[in-house]
Amino acid sequence: MIVLIAKNTLQEGKQEEFVRIAEKMVEESRKEEGCISYDLAKDESDDAIFYFIEKYKDEAALEAHRASTHFQTYVPMLGALRTKPSELSKCVTIDF
Repeated sequence: MIVLIAKNTLQEGKQEEFVRIAEKMVEESRKEEGCISYDLAKDESDDAIFYFIEKYKDEAALEAHRASTHFQTYVPMLGALRTKPSELSKCVTIDF
């Protein structure tokens, strides 16, 4: 399983707009066949930081997500609200 954690640092006063767009992104992404989970989390200590926490069945599911219409539509909109590019951590789960 592939896990992505994308840290988003927002411009001042852009939180509501970011969450409004992110909600659409989350809703659409959760419908994808290979998406196991897709969530948005807000940092407790910094109102300007949000994390997308995403889990995919495999690399093909991740690539399908990145090629999706909603990804191509919403990611640039979300990017315009950040102070810098998203900080992305790509992880692979360890099976026990």
